[in-house]
Amino acid sequence: MEITQVHPMMVHFPIVLLLLALGLYSYLLVTKKDLAARSYLSYTAAAMLVGGVASAIVAAGFGDVALDAAIDKGFPEANLEEHEELAGTTIAIFSVLAVVMLGAMWKKVNVSGIKAVVFVLAIVAGTGMLLNTAYHGGELVYKDGVNVQAVTPKPQAHNPDQSAN
Repeated sequence: MEITQVHPMMVHFPIVLLLLALGLYSYLLVTKKDLAARSYLSYTAAAMLVGGVASAIVAAGFGDVALDAAIDKGFPEANLEEHEELAGTTIAIFSVLAVVMLGAMWKKVNVSGIKAVVFVLAIVAGTGMLLNTAYHGGELVYKDGVNVQAVTPKPQAHNPDQSAN
């Protein structure tokens, strides 16, 4: 396995963790709970948020390696740099949200009512950036073939039982 193949594997962690954080914080909001309360769900949501940011930073590090390899192979820099900029913005948004939430939890600040709505809306905006970043990354791989090794499928043996399909 090449080091450039680690980035596409790593990107799934921040996507899932940050979507889980959105789901948990949305649940806490809908059930009118304090988002920064010292409760199991609040701690879990914060852990998903922090884990999502940490894994996004790791994925971005491997993305830099993949970007350099793609440029060396002759892929146009503009699309690669656009994806990198989107990722940086996404990481910045979620990093600020994580610091805000951890600070609120540490200082025992109540995050409910309008504060909770604003926080969840900020996570929704961050999630929009996250999905836009993921879409552009998918375009680089599936449309442009960045750092993808061409594969020729093996011919399939004829199976008479499947000929009806």
